[in-house]
Amino acid sequence: MNPFKGQAPLNLSDGRSFTLVLDMEGLVEAEPIYGHPLPKIMADAAAGFVGAIRALLFGALRRHHPDITAVEVLEMIRTDMAAVGAALQAATQNAFPKSEGEKSGNAPPVGKTSGANGVKRASTRKPSGSKPRARSR
Repeated sequence: MNPFKGQAPLNLSDGRSFTLVLDMEGLVEAEPIYGHPLPKIMADAAAGFVGAIRALLFGALRRHHPDITAVEVLEMIRTDMAAVGAALQAATQNAFPKSEGEKSGNAPPVGKTSGANGVKRASTRKPSGSKPRARSR
């Protein structure tokens, strides 16, 4: 197993084992099956859409298990959804690892010019000059 290439094991309750590979080829295989681009597949799979999960699993299995059928993939999901979900999550994390400095989530960076929510702080400057302005005629 090579986690650096998006690989992860899938061990089913019936004793069968598979190797998932969620590399570019696997992702390319998944898009036409689901009919949507990768970001939509990933979002829908994370939301629990079975069609998106099937597309990802089918694409991830193709490298080492080219004879797998869509019917077999659906049966794996039906009988071992927890194992499939865990294996796909591991393959996804291996395929798209977070860098050391990257935080989880999409939080904006916090620094001198932004608060915890990423919004810039209001100016603390005082109005210029201390004399009242003369009225214009």
